[in-house]
Amino acid sequence: MRIVGVLSASLCLTLFTLNVQAQSIGLQSIDRGDFEKLVDDFSANSHHTSVSGASGLGDIWGFEVGLVFGATNTPEINRLAQRQDPNANVSRLPHAALLGALTLPANVTLEAGFIPKVGSRDFKFNQLALAAKWTFSDFFFELPVNLALKVQTGKTLLNFQDEISGVPTHFSYENSGTGLLLLVSKDLGILDPYVAFGTVRANGKMVVSGSGAVFSDPDFAASQSATAKRSSTVMMLGTEVKLGVAKFGVEYGRMFSTNSFTGKFSLYF
Repeated sequence: MRIVGVLSASLCLTLFTLNVQAQSIGLQSIDRGDFEKLVDDFSANSHHTSVSGASGLGDIWGFEVGLVFGATNTPEINRLAQRQDPNANVSRLPHAALLGALTLPANVTLEAGFIPKVGSRDFKFNQLALAAKWTFSDFFFELPVNLALKVQTGKTLLNFQDEISGVPTHFSYENSGTGLLLLVSKDLGILDPYVAFGTVRANGKMVVSGSGAVFSDPDFAASQSATAKRSSTVMMLGTEVKLGVAKFGVEYGRMFSTNSFTGKFSLYF
């Protein structure tokens, strides 16, 4: 019960911070280039990770439950915020998700990262990501490292209220993405360091009701909505530490021209 309490408190703290920062961004006079950079930052922050390498959770079966949490540098969101308020600070956004993973026969591991719909009238947030990892090195080769391919998809929904030019304004933002990764890891007993390379594609959509000053792009302003498709290479470097049935992990990620830092605490069997 204590572990559940810690996980719940960590998730609530992340969501509270997101709530405060979402309402302090002050989005205004956004052109097409601004929105594309905003999608880049949000996509990097919502990218799914289980903070794990190429290995599965067991020779035949295994499962894992836990929490991933961290923060992403968001220089473009910060630039947009400071354009309206020089004292604003949105240089980082937190991220977190409940994690579940299940290893099946044939060296396939299924993953889910999610945050159920939470919030209030002024702030609502939910997220779901799904992934499948195939550790093919065990199936075909005898190699000194583990190799795996991972495909993933996810969607994040964010709704919040802000005041733009004195007008109460509602923002609805949807971010979806897909990715393909190659993972390489080395099981050293307690430690399992890994590196991953791949590509990710993201779609961002924002719908606004209220102030007409949010968008400066004529097409965006006419529809009070904006969309952008983005893509990026991905590089991740991290390690897991296994102590009995507990796992701790740390990971650095680089995508969409920014950096992300993620930790993990989980139990596996």
